[in-house]
Amino acid sequence: MSTSSGVRPLSLIMNSFSKQVRVMLKNDTTYVGTLVEADNYMNLVINRGVEYQNDVKKASYPYILVRGNNVLYIQLDYSEEQMSSSATTNSTE
Repeated sequence: MSTSSGVRPLSLIMNSFSKQVRVMLKNDTTYVGTLVEADNYMNLVINRGVEYQNDVKKASYPYILVRGNNVLYIQLDYSEEQMSSSATTNSTE
């Protein structure tokens, strides 16, 4: 068993404030925006958020509050170009 201490997920999230993130929910909804706040339950506040359903833009919001237990994964330091290339890849399959 390793005794080295790794990076804790919550610390990574806290260090990503004011950076672009992509949050995938368990219901296949994706939000992309600037991470503003997070708490110990991984509830997130996203500024200038864009909602995607199946990689198709559905809506834009000034702020989005995401309840932590709905999060499937969080992609830190995300760029809009990654979303465009992901949509192109999925449409060609």
